Amino acid sequence: WLDTQNGEIITDFTYHGNSGHSQTSNDYSRTGYVARKAMGFGAWNVNNRTLALIRLAEVYLNYCECLNESDPTNPDILKYLNLIRDRAGVPEYGSGSDQIPAPASQADMRTALIKERRVELAFENNRFFDVRRWKIAEQTDNGPMYGLNIDSDLPGFLNVVVFENRVFKKQHYFFPLPSNDVNNDKQLVQNTGW
Repeated sequence: WLDTQNGEIITDFTYHGNSGHSQTSNDYSRTGYVARKAMGFGAWNVNNRTLALIRLAEVYLNYCECLNESDPTNPDILKYLNLIRDRAGVPEYGSGSDQIPAPASQADMRTALIKERRVELAFENNRFFDVRRWKIAEQTDNGPMYGLNIDSDLPGFLNVVVFENRVFKKQHYFFPLPSNDVNNDKQLVQNTGW
């Protein structure tokens, strides 16, 4: 952990580690990975931290995505996308020698925005809703999911293994309507697949 003033804290996810599968009943990482994001650099248990529900970068990304769908040639797309990239210290889009080429078409920009959201908003509970909104969850949330081997100590812990096989069907884009509601209103139609 980054907190060095209050003693060294080590979290060990190997099988016999202090946070491993053999040490806890349900409170362990199923993938062997965890993220420490939006945490201060001081003591890990300090109360009264501000909880960010939405960040300016997310507002900018939402705006860029809307502009790309409604007005793909609008210069604000690159302007706000570059504001995010500049803050992160990564090369901006443009035609300069220290810039990366801007996406040429609406489809290319859409792909770039998907990647930008995946990186910028990682571990902020956006991806779940994004892939459903873009209707790509059948590709991203379907099939084997990989992680480290939590049922082993080092060096076997570092082997990448399937920890779960997920199933995502087209019907999962929508929740089923409650049966009582469908039965009470004859004009109400159940969502497809349910």
